[in-house]
Amino acid sequence: MGYETLSIDINEGVCLLTLDRPEVHNAMNLTMFMELSAAARELEANDDVKVIVLTGAGKSFSSGLDLGSFAGLEQLSALQFYKMLKGFQSTFLAYEMMNKPVIAAVNGLALGAGTEIILACDIRFACPEASFGLLEIKFGIIPDLGGCRRLSRLIGMGYAKELIYTGDTIRGEEAHRISMIEHLSPQDQVLAEAMKLARRLAEGPILGIAVAKQVINRAWGTDAETALEFEAIAQTLCLISKDHKEAVSAFMEQRKPNYTGD
Repeated sequence: MGYETLSIDINEGVCLLTLDRPEVHNAMNLTMFMELSAAARELEANDDVKVIVLTGAGKSFSSGLDLGSFAGLEQLSALQFYKMLKGFQSTFLAYEMMNKPVIAAVNGLALGAGTEIILACDIRFACPEASFGLLEIKFGIIPDLGGCRRLSRLIGMGYAKELIYTGDTIRGEEAHRISMIEHLSPQDQVLAEAMKLARRLAEGPILGIAVAKQVINRAWGTDAETALEFEAIAQTLCLISKDHKEAVSAFMEQRKPNYTGD
């Protein structure tokens, strides 16, 4: 389907999903939220897509919410606001829980909702010039799209509380130091590095990666017995799959030239 605020390019199993409102630093309006939700469903159902790389058009990833498009929120009842917010939360959750890796390539500004959607991704690349921040406390509110949970899970409760309590912004190098992002690259190489990993994952055993993602996500915070049960069930599913047999065969073929008989 066609999108107004997003662009999608699929090649060799990798989907490059771009937030495409560069004239406003890819600020997220109501249309973008609806289209991100629709794109998540479309990409999850598309068997040609193995990995998604999420980035922003122009010099920014996303400056956060487009406040102009949310004018009149104060006129909503508490129930109406709650329902709207739950819908926005489900959009980011769709990327966190879909059965495909989602990699963020952060090429610049990423604030508020821009930071929160990055936290919902599996792996994050960024440049030193990138800026991250959850600014909600400056308006007397809190991150509400999963930021409180995801940030504390990613960087630890102490760092997360400090960033949320202060609303401070940090640059790419500091985000990398505290493990908010996994990979730091020069600005002109961020997307290329993210795509390199995406193409590698797209060649991997799709079921194994999907199951590993679900086990990691769902076992976090559970007791040891429950986590091990997730792993046992998931491993059983993998072992009886065609993917497993093909992966073993490919691995053994790669080893043959190096086999010395010892």
